[in-house]
Amino acid sequence: MPRLALVALVALAVTPAAAQPDTTAVRDLGGVEVTAAPFALVPTRAPLALAVRDRSEAERATDPATALDAIGRGLPGLWISDRGNPSTGERVLVRGLGWRAAFGVRGTHVLLDGVPLTRADGQTQLNVREAGLVERVEVLRGPASTFWGSGSAGVLSLSTEVGEAGGGRVRALGGAYGLAKAEAVARPALGAGRRLTAWGSALRQDGFRQQSAVEAYRGGFSGSAELGGGRSVGLVGLGAFVPRAESPGGITPEMAAEDPRQVRDLSLSQDARKRLAQGHAALSYAQGLGSSRLRVTATGGARTLDNPIIPRYITLDRLSGGVRAVVEGGLRVAWGVGVEAEAQRDDRLERDNDGGQPGPGVLTDQTETVRSGAVFARLGVPVGALTLSAAARADLLAYEAEPAGAASQSRTLSAVSPSVGLAYQARVGTGAATLYANAAGALDAPTTTELGNRPDGAPGFNPDLAPERTWGGEAGVRAAWPVAGGALSLDAAAFVAWARDLLLPTEVDDVTIYRNEGEARHGGVEAGLRADGVGLGGGRLDAAVAVTLARGTFLGGPAGSETPEGNRVPGFPPQLATWTATWTARGLLPLALGVDGEAAAAYAADSAGELRTDAYAVVHLRAALAGVAVGGTRATPFVALRNAGDAAYAGSVVVNAFGGRFVEPAPGRHLAAGLSVAFE
Repeated sequence: MPRLALVALVALAVTPAAAQPDTTAVRDLGGVEVTAAPFALVPTRAPLALAVRDRSEAERATDPATALDAIGRGLPGLWISDRGNPSTGERVLVRGLGWRAAFGVRGTHVLLDGVPLTRADGQTQLNVREAGLVERVEVLRGPASTFWGSGSAGVLSLSTEVGEAGGGRVRALGGAYGLAKAEAVARPALGAGRRLTAWGSALRQDGFRQQSAVEAYRGGFSGSAELGGGRSVGLVGLGAFVPRAESPGGITPEMAAEDPRQVRDLSLSQDARKRLAQGHAALSYAQGLGSSRLRVTATGGARTLDNPIIPRYITLDRLSGGVRAVVEGGLRVAWGVGVEAEAQRDDRLERDNDGGQPGPGVLTDQTETVRSGAVFARLGVPVGALTLSAAARADLLAYEAEPAGAASQSRTLSAVSPSVGLAYQARVGTGAATLYANAAGALDAPTTTELGNRPDGAPGFNPDLAPERTWGGEAGVRAAWPVAGGALSLDAAAFVAWARDLLLPTEVDDVTIYRNEGEARHGGVEAGLRADGVGLGGGRLDAAVAVTLARGTFLGGPAGSETPEGNRVPGFPPQLATWTATWTARGLLPLALGVDGEAAAAYAADSAGELRTDAYAVVHLRAALAGVAVGGTRATPFVALRNAGDAAYAGSVVVNAFGGRFVEPAPGRHLAAGLSVAFE
């Protein structure tokens, strides 16, 4: 189906065939179309720091994947850290940008099966994703507001729909801390021109820490059909029901050293948790217009939330939707134009938290709306093996708060986000490479939550909070070679980005408030090496390893600032390595062995430079009998040893936490085991 896909910051042009290396043997630089752009994106012609990783069948069968960090390993520039907090979810950072998120995701635009999970105000909630069923991961590292607007300092696109039609898989597993999980995916064969993928999962777990239990049910489908005459239609639906997702919150390093399972008394007495139902849908239509093509996509979403936190009880009902239309074409000079409109309405009620129940005192009772409109365009000009690209997007965002019993308040924000770049294709031995460079801008407007948490506690929006703007540049190379029946790929880049009017989070009496303060520079280098289906030792190796050296530095703020010049931007390690590898034997004994993990240097946990984590390294091991024939199915029993070295470390941090309670401890050594069954 025509899918929304990872951002093409720049135009992609058709270069002469003679100028293009023959790369059909190399997946990433060949005919694969990256599914994360409103415009068509061909990796060989994209001047972007772009990574694509397909998770092998053996990896998907044997990795417990109870959190989203499982799918982020081996991708340079990307760090997904598991907070161990089912209520707030994972932290997703691209090159350290998005570090301020107290819950959910900020600064990274996220798509699942082409449906944007990032709303009009830049908020991203990941509740509808199922990590165990993600088959392809695409990451765009660098400012991406040229096509996605606010909240796009990077892009993460996940897909459950890339497998072959006519099959499916079911999986059940259990393990330590009361883990019980079931997954299923099916792709019935519907004939030529039609495709359907349906999936679902159920998860229950008591959790490593006190007050960290979760119960969640997720499901979705995606389908498409060719209508003839160059026309096609697609439909995607996603949903989640989470009856209970508890929130243990952060603790001090001293508490973590004494007993990492403990939580604050208030987390228990006020029953910090959430209950939610969330759904998304997208309907798309495409047709040819001579040498160009039109794509129109309409999206809609709803979310209901009951969320007792310290010291509030939040109830939220959200409706959201949007429409996007894109026309693109060009035989030699590639071009494209698009328009987009989105809207979001939140009915928010905040009361005192009375022992985990709504108290009598009303703190906030208001309706919040966000409306946005955008126009965007791109152009790509081929000059031999070189492609020159340019693109721009203009955004207008209108916020309005209607507090009960008070006058309404409104804010209007606008921005223009340009990008320019170039890509050069070259042959390297038996493989091919793309060398690229680009410069681009990103807009990060404050979300309704950030606007609504006023320092004075009054209803309405903070009248002083302004957008954060980021400008960045990068240069890099992507290369791939056919090796031993598979492919070996390299992805490396150097980057720098400047962010100004930082949206700085601070906890005041357990409530996170935001203000604009200072500037920061992010810079570094990153590299990833990946093996896809490489023959090794009588088996097949699928592996990826990534190293990211990224440092954020505050460039100063106003008098009395908590961002003094030279301090490190908190929330992410300056040195990070992540890896995943799965080796599957060929022969009578279908043994599969896997190793995953990450190593991180110590890093700052607050902008004032007073709090700091310890360095750590964690290794996970997997073993299985892969694809044992049982009737007409292939069964894979597996066992996974998590944190094999029993490392004691902070899986994540609460940035600028009140009272020094920034540590979110990760579990020690523990086991999980299960059975995956694939069928045709």
